[in-house]
Amino acid sequence: MKTTLVALAALMISGGAFAQTSDLGMNGVSLRIGMVFPLDNTLSGVNDNFSNLALEFQSPSGLSKGTDSYFALDYFSKNLGNFGKGSVVPVTYNVRIHQRSTGGTRQTYAYGGLGLAFVDLLGPSETVVCARGGFGMNISDHSFIEAGGTFTAATSASGSFNTIGLAIGYRF
Repeated sequence: MKTTLVALAALMISGGAFAQTSDLGMNGVSLRIGMVFPLDNTLSGVNDNFSNLALEFQSPSGLSKGTDSYFALDYFSKNLGNFGKGSVVPVTYNVRIHQRSTGGTRQTYAYGGLGLAFVDLLGPSETVVCARGGFGMNISDHSFIEAGGTFTAATSASGSFNTIGLAIGYRF
C-alpha cells in the first residue's frame, strides 16, 4: 500500500511538471490516475484496493449540446506496474454531461460509459461487458477530479469487478 501511494505521488508530480509545456500536441487527450476499492467479497480476496491509470481520447463532436463524447482506456491493477494476474482493462465509449456553466472554471459534470473489459484476476483471462459512471469537476482549465465506479459482468472464474474510487486527471 505504501509503495503504491509513493508511486502514485511520483507519477502525479512528474505528470504535473511534464504538463507545464505549452504545446504538447496532445489536444483531446486526458490522463487520469486514481485508486479504487472493491464493492464485493470476490475482489477483497484479490486485494483491498486497486490502482487505476487511464487515457481518454476526445471524440470530435458530442452527442448533443452540453456533452462530450470520448473513448477511455483504463488499466486497473492490484500493484501499479504489475501486468498480468490481478489486472482489469476496460475499453469504454463515454458521454460527459456538463452542468450549466456559471462562467467559472469549476464546472461539474456527470459521466457514463459502456464497453468491454479484459479481466485477468484469478482464473483464465476473459472478456466481459462493463459500465462506468460517476461525477466530476473541472478544477482548472486542464485538471479535473472524479468520483465514480466501474462495473463488469461476472466472469466464470473471478466473479465481477465492481469498484468505486477517486481519480485526478489532466486534459491536454
